[in-house]
Amino acid sequence: MDDYIPCWKNDPAFSKAHGNELWVLLLEKAWAKLHGSYERIEAGFAENVLRDLTGAPTEVVETSDEKLWERITTADQKNWIMAASAGSTGASVEALEKLGLIGNHSYGLIGCVAVNDRFGDEIKLFKLRNPWGDFEWKGEWSDDSDCWTPESKKVAGWTDEEDGTFFMCLEDL
Repeated sequence: MDDYIPCWKNDPAFSKAHGNELWVLLLEKAWAKLHGSYERIEAGFAENVLRDLTGAPTEVVETSDEKLWERITTADQKNWIMAASAGSTGASVEALEKLGLIGNHSYGLIGCVAVNDRFGDEIKLFKLRNPWGDFEWKGEWSDDSDCWTPESKKVAGWTDEEDGTFFMCLEDL
């Protein structure tokens, strides 16, 4: 495998890494070569990729699962690799884009945290990251949301950066 990375406007065309890390780009390139092209690895199922790359068993948890929060919290505490995806129908692609999400796209599920809103109510948040490094959630608890308090930002580890990382509450997930 060579080290040429497809770029668009002087940036990597697909996944983006934090800082000067190259492993993400090289791993993605190896995965694309294994499957014949970058196009053929687009919109796959995260559970298949994680199983193939790690050899570890995977599990799919539906957002309708009544124990979703508990299951994700447990997985987070065990430092398991997690992902979430935004599916779509033809009618929902545009709606997702208005919310800053991409249909048929996987997001890294970095973790979860419970914070208190300005009224003292507990809010369950998921921290997600778009591997492309852009297109962030624009709903409640987004970077620009007025839901945040200085205390909740500190508890969640919130930062205001255009890095593809964002928070989403349990109800929105």
